[in-house]
Amino acid sequence: MRLASKFILTVAGILSVTLALNTWFFLRSQNHLVEQQLNERGRVLGHLIALISPEAILGLDFLTLNGYAREVSRQRDVVYGVIVDNDERPLTSYVNGDDPHIRSSLGVAGPAPDHLPPPRLRTLIRELAALPDVIPIEFPIVHDGRPLGRLQVGISRAELATQAREQLLLQFGIYAAIILFLSVAIYLVFRYSVMRPVQHLIEVSRDVGRGEFTLVPVTSDDELGRLGETFNAMTLEIQREQAKLHYQANYDSLTAQPNRMLAVERLQQEIRSAHRQQQRFALMFIDLNDFKIVNDTMGHAAGDRLLAHVSANIRARLREEDTLARLGGDEFLVLLPRLGEANDARDVAGRLLEAVAEPVTLDGRDVVVHCSIGIALYPDDGESVEALMANADNAMYQAKKPGRTPICFFTAEMNAQVHERMRLEQDLNRVVARGELQLAFQPIFRADDGAYVGAEVLLRWRHPERGFICPATFIPLAESTGQIVAIGEWVLREAGRQLRRWLDAGLAPGYLAVNLSRVQLREDLEQLIREVLDDNDLPPQALELEITENVLLDDHQQINAVLGRLHAQGLRFSLDDFGTGYSSLSYLRRFSFDTLKIDRSFVAPLRDDAEAAALVRAIVAMAHSLALKVIAEGVETPAQQEFLKGLNCDYLQGYLLSRPLDADHFTTFLACCARKSRPAGSSPVLLQ
Repeated sequence: MRLASKFILTVAGILSVTLALNTWFFLRSQNHLVEQQLNERGRVLGHLIALISPEAILGLDFLTLNGYAREVSRQRDVVYGVIVDNDERPLTSYVNGDDPHIRSSLGVAGPAPDHLPPPRLRTLIRELAALPDVIPIEFPIVHDGRPLGRLQVGISRAELATQAREQLLLQFGIYAAIILFLSVAIYLVFRYSVMRPVQHLIEVSRDVGRGEFTLVPVTSDDELGRLGETFNAMTLEIQREQAKLHYQANYDSLTAQPNRMLAVERLQQEIRSAHRQQQRFALMFIDLNDFKIVNDTMGHAAGDRLLAHVSANIRARLREEDTLARLGGDEFLVLLPRLGEANDARDVAGRLLEAVAEPVTLDGRDVVVHCSIGIALYPDDGESVEALMANADNAMYQAKKPGRTPICFFTAEMNAQVHERMRLEQDLNRVVARGELQLAFQPIFRADDGAYVGAEVLLRWRHPERGFICPATFIPLAESTGQIVAIGEWVLREAGRQLRRWLDAGLAPGYLAVNLSRVQLREDLEQLIREVLDDNDLPPQALELEITENVLLDDHQQINAVLGRLHAQGLRFSLDDFGTGYSSLSYLRRFSFDTLKIDRSFVAPLRDDAEAAALVRAIVAMAHSLALKVIAEGVETPAQQEFLKGLNCDYLQGYLLSRPLDADHFTTFLACCARKSRPAGSSPVLLQ
């Protein structure tokens, strides 16, 4: 039921009850008044007859008396009229034979006779006087102070009831007309003055729910007008909040460019449009190179300003219909609709390379960054959002590889590499549980006498279907996915257990050098190494931890604290692959290293490359000046061995001396070393 109907019914109900009570009170008062009027009229008539009747009574003029009685009884509300003397004898009488009370008392169906015998008349008068619907009235007839008789009159209430019904019907008719008129009037006023604005407000509210913000016209300053103003204020506030939420959900707050969500939406729209119109478009992924160095050296605030500047430069090189979006961090997406040729995308990418490389002044310094761009074409490289974004992303990572141009188009070979990477990643999740990892050990020898001193621990993955997988293939993947933490823990624990087995067998394994990934250099590394040493009853000198230079680029303070505490416990550290990364003497001064390892790329050309020989000679001299031991990796020829011995290199490692061995073959190697060392009275470094 609608509000207007409820309101009208309520008003009509209140009016009906009010008018009904008013009618009841009116009729009750009216009946009482009519009854008083009947009594008063009867008294007046009786008094007049009493004044006239004495002469007729004294003169026994019954004809006159009958005429008086008949005149009295002719009133429509008079049931009977009787004049009696002092002895209660009727002198004259008249009975209304049509009255139902008379017929009922006499027991007749039709009209009763006007005159009755005295005995029957007296009985009838007593019965009628006892009825509630008859009002008995008596008036004395007196002459000169002497009573001559009485006038008895019976007045019927039936007429009074008839009049009351007529009044009630009349009242009901009038009140019904009043209620109908008021209901219609109120309905019309309510509908046009109240319900129409309310209905308009409801319709506008539905529009707001659908995202259509329409204001309500305010034409008055009453309550409805103030309600409309309040609603308009609420609508404007909702519109502002929705616009704010829409911006926050779809735009990047730093660059004011679309974010990933809006970029995906626009890419979906462009796929549908290009499919209908049989057009091509290009999708680019842009990633800034070495952006982390800016954040680490200049702070994140400077990095944010750099990103905003780079975004503005890229946007300035694009068309109005092109989309630039920030995907997060230092990654951007560019959508180029209606592309003609693939070379057009290459031209745009070239302009974007120049835009990114423009110098930016940050905190008084000119900063130049470069980027890598991966490009995927629709429909050549995919027909869905997921495929295009994945392929453009893969092409971008290919562009970041050393020796590649900074602009790279996606190819089918890259797709195969992606699937291979995904399969390896899935297999890496279960490599420890399945027991597919194995350790290999490559011996390290003293350069001067060729004595064995220790071994580097190498990791091998024996895949059940693909056989041995090269560490250069799966180690970077494990580092990028974080799986290197579990793998590195297994390597440390397994190396400790293998050391204990060799020692229990009476062998002298020396020390084991274990490579650490940057992901492993966390606070829990100390606890892990303590557990490895304690569980296998090993001294700290049994392990040497190898760290590459790229690890030192992250958090100097945190890494230095971890390495310092471990070094204080007796563990040794070596800097691996020195010279291949961001080589800096500050690393050797800041961190507590015991050994420096020269990468095989410097050892290989020693006899033929004078510059390589000079560089190795300088590295050895520098390390010795800092009290560091030097290990040369990749020794594969006697000439290299002799050259390094001539430079006073401390230790050698390479295929010329020994290839990596599995645990069983290395056990045999240790036993052989023990036999060779006994006649000379000397032995390798023992740990017991």
